[in-house]
Amino acid sequence: MEEKKHEDLRVVKTKKAIRETFEEMICEMDYEEISIKELTARAEINRKTFYLHYQDLDELLTELQNEIVAAFIKREASYADMTDIKNLIRLYFESTVHQSKLHEKLICSGSYQKFHEAVNRRIMEYRREANRGIFGMDELSENFIFSFYGANSTLLYRQWVEDGKKMPMEDAIQLATKLICNGMSSVVRGK
Repeated sequence: MEEKKHEDLRVVKTKKAIRETFEEMICEMDYEEISIKELTARAEINRKTFYLHYQDLDELLTELQNEIVAAFIKREASYADMTDIKNLIRLYFESTVHQSKLHEKLICSGSYQKFHEAVNRRIMEYRREANRGIFGMDELSENFIFSFYGANSTLLYRQWVEDGKKMPMEDAIQLATKLICNGMSSVVRGK
């Protein structure tokens, strides 16, 4: 039994080394530049060990994606009125700015755009289903509304980061809120 615990601990440590090394490499380079060869060298494991745990780098990236989606989905979110929308915009900026360098790279780097689009799509699909009928419109119209919100909140955050976060975050939140809410005010009940 003691040997089993020791094996489990080795597996945990190995997966942790792989994951930490992968995250460091994401922060340093574009996804296309990351190789299993370099990852395993940095993690100080051999390639066979990597393949015991992951099929390829895409599987590792998907694992990361699933964790990010789960973290956002667990937060309750309502789109019932404009106050809710304003609070969601603030929550998005405030929670995203406090994430690690890794998360910022995944959200803002062009090389990881497909990754972030997939995360955003999954989150917004969940939100759309959880809030189905909230706008009192047909399904196709509501799909447009959720797409608009999801795409624009991310787009504005990316722009703020691209500009070096020179605008105070509170000003960025206020401007993003005006831009998104004024566009959404035609379909969301006022407040």
